[in-house]
Amino acid sequence: MTAPRLLLPLALLLPLPSMAAENLATRGQAVYEQKIKPLLEQYCYDCHSDGVDKGNFLMDDHKDYASMRADFKMWDHVRQQLITHVMPPEKKDKPSLVQRDELVAWIDDAVFWFDPSKPDPGHITARRLNRTEYNNTIRDLLFVDTRPAKEFPPDDTGYGFDNIADVLSLSPMLMEKYLRASRAVAEDAFDVSIPDHTDVEIGAGKMWNSKGKTEEHSGIRWFYSPSEASAKVKAPAGGNYLVTLHIAATESGNEPAKIALRVNGKDVSTFDVTTRWKDDKGPWQKIIKTVQLNGGDSTISVAFLNDHADPANPDPDKRDRNVALDKIDVQGPTGLLSPRGSKFLRWLLNDKPVGLPTMLLTGEDFDKGEGDAAPDTGGIVLASSGYVKRAVQITEPGKYKFTLKAGAQQAGDEPAKTELRIAGKTIGAFSVTAKNQAAQWFNVEADLPVGAHELQVWFTNDFYDEKSKQDRNLWVHQVKIEGPLNRAGGIQVAEVPALVEKLGTRLFRRPIRDDEKAKWQAFAELAMKEGETPLGALRYVLEGMLVSPAYLFRISPQPAGAVQDGIAEIDEFSLANRLSYFLWSAPPDDRLLQLAANKELRKNLPAEMKRLIGDWHAYAITEDFAGQWLQLRDMDIVSPDSKRFPEWKGGLGYSMKRESQAFFDHILRENRPVIDFLNADYTFLDSKLANYYGIGGVKGDKFQKVSLQGTPRGGILTQGSILTLTSEQTRTSPVKRGKYLLENILGTPPPPAPGGVPPLDEKKARFGNVTLREQLAEHRSNASCAGCHAFLDPMGFAFENFDAIGRYRTEEKKHPIDASGQLVRGQTFKDLAELRVILARDMADDFTRSLAENLLTYALGRGLNYSDKPAVHEIVRRTKAADYKFQEMLLAVIESAPFQKMRVGEAE
Repeated sequence: MTAPRLLLPLALLLPLPSMAAENLATRGQAVYEQKIKPLLEQYCYDCHSDGVDKGNFLMDDHKDYASMRADFKMWDHVRQQLITHVMPPEKKDKPSLVQRDELVAWIDDAVFWFDPSKPDPGHITARRLNRTEYNNTIRDLLFVDTRPAKEFPPDDTGYGFDNIADVLSLSPMLMEKYLRASRAVAEDAFDVSIPDHTDVEIGAGKMWNSKGKTEEHSGIRWFYSPSEASAKVKAPAGGNYLVTLHIAATESGNEPAKIALRVNGKDVSTFDVTTRWKDDKGPWQKIIKTVQLNGGDSTISVAFLNDHADPANPDPDKRDRNVALDKIDVQGPTGLLSPRGSKFLRWLLNDKPVGLPTMLLTGEDFDKGEGDAAPDTGGIVLASSGYVKRAVQITEPGKYKFTLKAGAQQAGDEPAKTELRIAGKTIGAFSVTAKNQAAQWFNVEADLPVGAHELQVWFTNDFYDEKSKQDRNLWVHQVKIEGPLNRAGGIQVAEVPALVEKLGTRLFRRPIRDDEKAKWQAFAELAMKEGETPLGALRYVLEGMLVSPAYLFRISPQPAGAVQDGIAEIDEFSLANRLSYFLWSAPPDDRLLQLAANKELRKNLPAEMKRLIGDWHAYAITEDFAGQWLQLRDMDIVSPDSKRFPEWKGGLGYSMKRESQAFFDHILRENRPVIDFLNADYTFLDSKLANYYGIGGVKGDKFQKVSLQGTPRGGILTQGSILTLTSEQTRTSPVKRGKYLLENILGTPPPPAPGGVPPLDEKKARFGNVTLREQLAEHRSNASCAGCHAFLDPMGFAFENFDAIGRYRTEEKKHPIDASGQLVRGQTFKDLAELRVILARDMADDFTRSLAENLLTYALGRGLNYSDKPAVHEIVRRTKAADYKFQEMLLAVIESAPFQKMRVGEAE
């Protein structure tokens, strides 16, 4: 759509009373007959009337004024030809600027006039989530790291964006990808992991001085004076942990060295160190204490309390009391923990456990008891009769289930035998019959009292044949403890219906309807009848919801409030979705949905928009909107010729892309005027790009705001990304650059090139001695090209001081560069710096309109219609009134009729 540029209102063309809708057609016809038709006859009809249809285009092929005025397609084309000055062609009589403005103003006011009191929000099309929106929705709703859309085929684009409903089709192949993704996503979302147990060794080198001074020598932490050393330990879950200090002391005075064990700054206990220091190899006194740790990071500290010195003591070994700490072992938690579901499950179940308390121990979690035992790739091998042990804290009496995973190396005439012992009794004896260490599982249940117990895994029948060298050994891979078994654990059947409703409301981004609720609850009941647990049934429900239209497509708006002229406001849940997917490319968060549920979102839109823009999610509008409007996404694939431009290496393209992204993000978040895009005297650079641009004083890899005053750069058009994107691989392209400025920035694209025109001679352009400007002058001599190039080339040549990878230059092929030009409306400039001034001064409204059109297209997910022109006009008006502030433009888009309203009876 080419939006209106209101130069001369219709009322100024002919003295008329008020422009009421009911008599507009009559007045517009009077203006047409008296002012417009004579101009068309003078400048257009020679080639486009009375059967002469040059370019297959007739202007008098209508039976009456009404049908002629209703031919929007024709008038849109006429308008484009007028504002680009492509028509009338060269060597024809041309209208003056005033006459062109009269024609354009009549088209805007008479042809493309729509009653602002009866806004048409346009059609609504079912909009599938594109790949970015799909991944972000999975991320935000299910809290998983899976990004399944990377396996999906690329999304088609329309009107410059990949979120346009009409092109987001659903092919059989994509549906198959959705089915696969749903299984993988559901598996991640319903992950139920048993909390880890830790067994860490903290050496002296991992500690720091937290009070006073301690010193490390040869891997030993020495306390020479009252002091404290600390270390961080990460507890996988809250519970009891065994802390073992390996410590010794030198002697002095009449009492042993005393130490304090502290957790997070609080004393746990004090101990006497009675083992005398001998050397770095020990012996070490083991001080074992059970401490309570919360999940996450904790600080464990050891403090020396009673320093003493007796330099005159005749025994040199008793002259100084010091403490030597070899290491600290932390093991635990010693108790059973309820299985920790994924973040999504914790949300779904309100942090309710998803199963019975459990302890899962690998072989390496066991300590040596009796006999010969050693760690072995995740397990522990017992090479002689004996046992390994582990402390287990039982907090509830009852029956517990033990599952042992073990393997063996067989020898002799009987299999390897093992026993589980706890609380002073044998609870299970098993024969490991598999050969070659193949794993077997053994189960036993036992009643256990409350208390701290030692769990032992015994190897009871070691065997070794000296002659054949056959050796029987036992491998302990894993022990799992669950219980008490009489406690209800996990989700109960009666809870499933409410959980299905909660799941559907989240996945569909709106309250789930009664018919949907009944369908999905019946699906869960069927799964449970087939033997699934309640948790398993919910997982199947999630899989199904992930491939349902209610998830894959944006929700269907419902009319809210009064219906007037077939138009109503959309419901607030739909408004929440439109808002969040516009600014975040992601689903609405809990606050938006709560406001929608209370019917308070619409009245709080300005505050909510600012909140969303301030959130990290809002970087999506930089990546997704700016990435497509400015074509920054293409920087990932651009490839200048490496021989011609060896400087293009080492991530230079990435830095250029980041510069433009940081620039856009700054204008957005700081609510800068959108005119900054045209002529800002600042940008964002890291040291690499600053050096490339020849700008000093920038250090480091972090992008920082940098002044461009005194440089030839300013605004988005002189950034390396745009200059590189609009070039050929081996040279600049004034045509591409001019087209980019006209189409992406000003929203006035030049007409397509006529067929049969030979392309530029690339060999001559690269190796010849003439400049591109001289070569294109030859190209323009073709009459069919001249009109378009007169509009296009001045803007394109203005960029010529920047080469194909964005470096500033003053010569091309040893010829001084001529970047001057004259626009079709008469403004002249000597280079891009002067053109930027003209753009910001004379074409600010054209740029603002173009940006508004792009934002509205992106926000609605559809191309704009002629009936959207009043909305665009109002967005531009509000933006200008607010000194062109970017956030005011966004708010105007969000509060516009196409965004806020719907035709009653249509579905999205």
